[in-house]
Parts: sequence; C-alpha cells; structure tokens
Amino acid sequence: MAERSKTKVLVFGGNGFIGGETVVELLALHAFDITVVNRGNWKDYDSNIRIRPFVKTINVDRKSSNAVEKLRNTIGDEQFDAVIDFSAYDTDVVKDALKVLEDRFKLYIYISTDSVYEVCLPTSNELSSETDSIRPTDSDEYESLRRKDSYGHKKLKIEEHLIQWQSKTKAHNWSYAILRLPDVLGPRDSTDRWWFYQMWIQFYSSIQKPLEVSTHLRSSYIYVNDIARYIAYILSKTFLDSSTIFFNQILNIACTEIVSIHDLLSVIIDELNLTDLRIPIRYNPNTDVDFFPSVTRGGLNISKASSTQYSWKPTPLKQVVRETVQWYNDAYGLYPNERSHMIKRIRRSLLKDDETTYGKFLYDVNRYSTQSIIKRKRDDREEEEKKIVIVDHIDVRSDHGDHREHKVFKHNEM
Repeated sequence: MAERSKTKVLVFGGNGFIGGETVVELLALHAFDITVVNRGNWKDYDSNIRIRPFVKTINVDRKSSNAVEKLRNTIGDEQFDAVIDFSAYDTDVVKDALKVLEDRFKLYIYISTDSVYEVCLPTSNELSSETDSIRPTDSDEYESLRRKDSYGHKKLKIEEHLIQWQSKTKAHNWSYAILRLPDVLGPRDSTDRWWFYQMWIQFYSSIQKPLEVSTHLRSSYIYVNDIARYIAYILSKTFLDSSTIFFNQILNIACTEIVSIHDLLSVIIDELNLTDLRIPIRYNPNTDVDFFPSVTRGGLNISKASSTQYSWKPTPLKQVVRETVQWYNDAYGLYPNERSHMIKRIRRSLLKDDETTYGKFLYDVNRYSTQSIIKRKRDDREEEEKKIVIVDHIDVRSDHGDHREHKVFKHNEM
C-alpha cells in the first residue's frame, strides 16, 4: 500500500509563542510538510533547535515593500493544502498573501483575538459570542472604538477582508477558519508576562513589593498547548478525514473558567506553595504592571466550539497553571539569556534605584537557577539509570528479539 502524501502547510510566523508550539505539534504527527515564513528570527528560547531544522524556511518581512515579490519568487507555483497565519496584524499583509497564493490553497486558518469585540457594539450578553462582532454604523462611534483599541480594530479588519474575499472568489474553492483567542498562557511566552508575574511571586521575599492589579474584571484565558492541539485537530479533520465542518467558521476558543487577574495570581501563589507568605495583591488602576487582562468586555462564550460538532476540549485552568509554573521553574536553569532579560525588566519596573533590594533579588534568583541546573542534571542521571535498569532486566532468552529496542524507545518517548 502506497504511503499517503503529507498535507502541505504554509505557516506565517511559526517561530514565536503560539506559532512555535503549533508547528511542534504538527511535526510530532508526521503527517504535515511545513514551510515557515518569517523574518528569520530564531532567537526566542529553543526555536532554533526545536523547529528550524525540521521545516522549510522563507525569510520575508511581510511589511517590507518587496514582500510580494520575494514571496512570489520563493514560493513559485507551489501548492499548499492549508495556510496558518499567526503574524498578520494589518490587512495589507493578508492581501499580499492572498495575491501571491491566489487559489493554490484550500483552507486559511487565521489566528484572531477577543480584542475584536472591543471595537464592536456593546451587548447585554455577559460573555461575548461569535455573533457579537458587529461594528457600529455611526461613524463617530466607529472612530472612537477604533482609537481606543487599534489592535482589535486591525484584527477585525483582517477578518472582514478574509470573509469578503472568500465570498467573491468561491469559484476558487478555498475556505477560512478564524479562531478568536483571549490572553494566552503557557511556556515560551514571548511577551514575558507570565514569567514576570511568576518571578515576582517566587522572589517576593526579596522584592518586597505587593502584587498589583488594575481591574476586578473576570475574563477568559487559553493554554498555548490547547491552541496547538486544536489547530492540529482542524487540519486532521479537514485533510485526513475529508471533513468540511470548519469551512468558513469563526470560533471563540478558551479555557472554561472565567477568572479575574486576582484569582489567577492566587492560583499561581498556591501552585508555588507560597500561601504562607501571605503575598498581598492590591488594586491599583494606575499600576505600571498591567499585563492581564488585555480586554474590557469580559469573558468568551465558547459554547459553539465546545459543541459535539467542533469538539473543543480545553485543559482545566489549574492544570494550565501547574504545567506552566513547572516549565518556568525549569527555565531558570535552561534559558539564562531569557532569565537575565526578565531580571532586568523586574529591576526596571519594580525596583527602580533600590540597589540593595536588587542585589538581594539577583542573588536569590541566581542561587535558585543554580539549584535548578543541579536538579535537572540529577534527574537526567536518574533517567539514564532507569534506562539501564530496563535493559538489564530483559530476558535475553526471550523469543521476541526486538523487545529490548522497543522498551528503550518507549521510555525515551515519555
């Protein structure tokens, strides 16, 4: 039986926070041939060794004047099954992509945001649904909302362009799937928001600055790993199962829980076993550290995505916090450059000119990082010893000649 050809995917982005995790998820399935288009920056965390060697790469700045020419020359007449766009923040770059690709793809997955609701008409709904993305018809109100949230405005303009362009070119036989995401949590966050909070909490005894929140608003969050898995699911359903359920769909996806930033910080404190410190969390609407939430309209209604038809199954928020905290605990030892950047950011934002406090903070972080490195080396050594034990206990007289190799392989996969 002939081996099934791989699904060809063109990814705009693919080396950052959400895009990187998605590409890794797709690579693990061994069913996708991936081409990544970005500016050639592979410096974030371990993207240079985790992703870059396993994908085709095209270095193009989508905002440059020659972006269309470079894309066209590099891509040529190549056909793709799907396009995943993580890096579009204005309509022109999407127009350019569609101009180059024309009808040489079947599904355009666009990563949008819950910020689109910020520039739409207010509703009486407690949670924002996909159908709530209605612009005001009054020009003054339209402009006021646009100025208030230019990011949400631009992302919604891209959505509107994709929908309009698809409706005009139905004969070309392509569809879109738009995913609206709230604030994203998880490993390798290029915005540094999570690690800033976690480092602040972990070294509160050194920093001695109460945590600050600017709002009591309850909002939605999403786990980066869930996004990656869901995009892989969409592609698998579409191209491996020949399903059309995601064609021309807009979906809110998020964790089930809707919480305030105060609640989220409390869960992080609890996960770090630091409740005995009684770290204060104070309300300050003028705080300089105003990372979460990034919206004012509240949480997302995910009932459409969670239906049997679309099968969205998010990770429980407490598990998201547990896994993310553990990853950043390991990151202290694994990523010294990123750790140093975070130390400088906390010094600049929280410690100002307090050199005494900074010295204590720096000492404690470096000591913790060294302990993290020692622990990882010890764990790696114990892992190697486990492999040896597994091999040593295999009955060499067994009739199953490949048993030893299978055991070791499975252990390495865990």
